[in-house]
Amino acid sequence: MNYIRHMNSFFTIVKNDVALTSSHISLYMALFQYWNYNRFQNPFPVYRENIMNLSKIGSKNTYHKCIKELHDARYIYYHPSPSKFLPVKVSIGRLDIEEDPVSRYKQLGLFGEESPDSTSPKIDTGSVPNLTAASTDFDTVPVPKMGHNIKPNFLKDKTVSNTPTKNFSKNEKQKKEINYPAGVSNSVHHAGQNRTAIIPTLGETEEFFKSANYPVAEAQKFFYYNRGRGWMLRDKVPIKDWQSLAHKWMLGIGKNNEEKKQSPEAGPAADDLLKRFLQGQKIFNLITVEHFQQLQLQLTETVMQDAWKERINQLTGTNQHSLNQLWDAYLNGNEKNELLLKDKPNLVNLAKRIAVYKHFQSQTENPP
Repeated sequence: MNYIRHMNSFFTIVKNDVALTSSHISLYMALFQYWNYNRFQNPFPVYRENIMNLSKIGSKNTYHKCIKELHDARYIYYHPSPSKFLPVKVSIGRLDIEEDPVSRYKQLGLFGEESPDSTSPKIDTGSVPNLTAASTDFDTVPVPKMGHNIKPNFLKDKTVSNTPTKNFSKNEKQKKEINYPAGVSNSVHHAGQNRTAIIPTLGETEEFFKSANYPVAEAQKFFYYNRGRGWMLRDKVPIKDWQSLAHKWMLGIGKNNEEKKQSPEAGPAADDLLKRFLQGQKIFNLITVEHFQQLQLQLTETVMQDAWKERINQLTGTNQHSLNQLWDAYLNGNEKNELLLKDKPNLVNLAKRIAVYKHFQSQTENPP
């Protein structure tokens, strides 16, 4: 797969296709990036949220419209998902292979041909070497002269000897104010050297939660949530007392749990979900762990394997390094891996939701 030749071909087609808009091009480039991530294998899985974020398309309607139109125009091939738990897939045809061997190695005319009377230099890249595995043709042509005008630096001999020295201290002060904003001290980066340090480690956070009889899982949520925010409050003020914030975190969880118990809109019950499922509605996103407990179900080995596969699908295609490491750990299948042990609560909760969904399916097959 020749990356550059494919993109040159695509933009040549874009130039002549008046039906394409900026949304189509942005979406195609995002899909092409995913294709590259999957080593140009067809078909490859895609996830709408990630593709919309990468292509900067904010509307689901626009996304689906552009997907359909790119498919109809044969820029891509859309493969619907055969199951609720599997992602949709897309194939992209290769544009780097041309039938004409003479024009195959020429620069594509994206911006039109130069007129014979033009005084500007005409760029001719010559032949592109055949870099296939069985080829040794590395013969390239000399790089053309582009006629760049390098302007001499007439200020080279000028000095700043006449600059008043009294302004140096003022400029240095402004430089420090820009590079070291007020309120952010070096103690942020040295948590163990200053009592006013605001960044704890994960171990310190877990120990504090244990000492306060709080769940360790909440300590991990608290730590990663605030680390993602740069240990800043909403008004961009550094956190000075993370222990007090941890207490507030737990008080907020208790309050939210009470509101869920008292609120009539906390979510549909298991019986209501079953009715919706029998009516053909999509209810998997509405299933919670509480429904698993209400139905008094049990986790089986088959359900855990289904949850394992679904967790891999959830992590596929992400651009975050930490999630990529977790994805690799799931693919390797070592249950004693540290990342998998930390992610086990998420895997168990997912398995419980899948167990509820399978229970509803069994009710459909064997109605009471």
